[in-house]
Amino acid sequence: MNSPIRMDRRDFLRFSAAGIAIAAAGLKPSSSEAAEGTLDIFFNSDTNIIDFWTNVIKPGFEAANNGLTLNLVPGGGGSGVNALADRAMAAFQAKKDPQVDMLEATSPFYPAGSIEAGLWVNFETAGLSNYAKVNPVTMQSPFLLPYRGSQVVLMYNAEQVKDVPTTFPALVEWIKANPGKFAYSRPDLGDSGACFVERALQEVTGKKPELFLPENYTDDYANPMFEKLWPLLQEIKPSLFNGGEYTSGNTASIQLLASGAISMTVAWSDMALQAMSQGVVPETTAVAQLQDLAFTGGFSGVVVPSVALNKDAAIKLADYIISAEVQEKVVTDLGGFPSIGWENLSKELQEKFSKVAPKSIPVFPGTWEPKLFEGWYRNVASDIAR
Repeated sequence: MNSPIRMDRRDFLRFSAAGIAIAAAGLKPSSSEAAEGTLDIFFNSDTNIIDFWTNVIKPGFEAANNGLTLNLVPGGGGSGVNALADRAMAAFQAKKDPQVDMLEATSPFYPAGSIEAGLWVNFETAGLSNYAKVNPVTMQSPFLLPYRGSQVVLMYNAEQVKDVPTTFPALVEWIKANPGKFAYSRPDLGDSGACFVERALQEVTGKKPELFLPENYTDDYANPMFEKLWPLLQEIKPSLFNGGEYTSGNTASIQLLASGAISMTVAWSDMALQAMSQGVVPETTAVAQLQDLAFTGGFSGVVVPSVALNKDAAIKLADYIISAEVQEKVVTDLGGFPSIGWENLSKELQEKFSKVAPKSIPVFPGTWEPKLFEGWYRNVASDIAR
């Protein structure tokens, strides 16, 4: 929800001078010795997220909590953060400080058995004053505190689209009624395009995301579902941009909307909101979410080891990142979705994003995608060389 000239969602958000930004922020590359009052926070995210913490969360939290300092450390990707979780588990078993106070954008389900053992703080019972504000649809586990999200949305020019589709069948009808004004990317070159195809698959199979699990793909199981999908995508193809063309990625779809060549596309919410805030699309650009079954997405959160030296301060920090103050910045500065209910944000933001607040956040397993994309090229876009 994890080629030729492709710019995906991560590329769009990545700073070209990432190393310079980190160095300028004075971040230590590692934490060799934990210090009381200095919270060591390791990230499994791109530099734009660390930059957000550096410029927004760190100064705000430190100003409100004299004597506490945040040490923001790139975690080395998924394998690096997993190694830190293994270290935390070993320290927990030895009743020692893991020299990790918080992990960002990770899962409490690793290492196996860590929740049952008591490795992670249970945020539901940790006394967070803002916990009740968290939107239930963003929650995976009480041991993981979500604080930012992204979801594929409809991105459109409100001056040209007066009646925004709220269901997938309505979207299909809009596409056919407005030929040339909608585009989505090739599914293997832009994950927003992949999400469009996957949502279409969910539509023709009864809007049941539970049919698609990471471990249940087989050709015999999937092919009958795929055969229901191809006619729908073939039906709308002549009504797509330029009589049936597909964009080369997420950014290319937004660029078409910015140029006025199309009136609507699908885009990741963070990319859409950043494009809107940066003024690279018309002022009349808006976003909306399907209300029958939403496009796919997900939320990132933090975990805190129960044996962390600065556990109490880390819990205080966790409460701070889900405050309305920070959550509004998640929307305005980061271009993400808040993890707390939109009703807790300013009236201005509520009104601006009323059509995009998620009621559900479906996921689609990556194990299904290779054969799905292969079938799309063969049955829908056979005129395109992969």
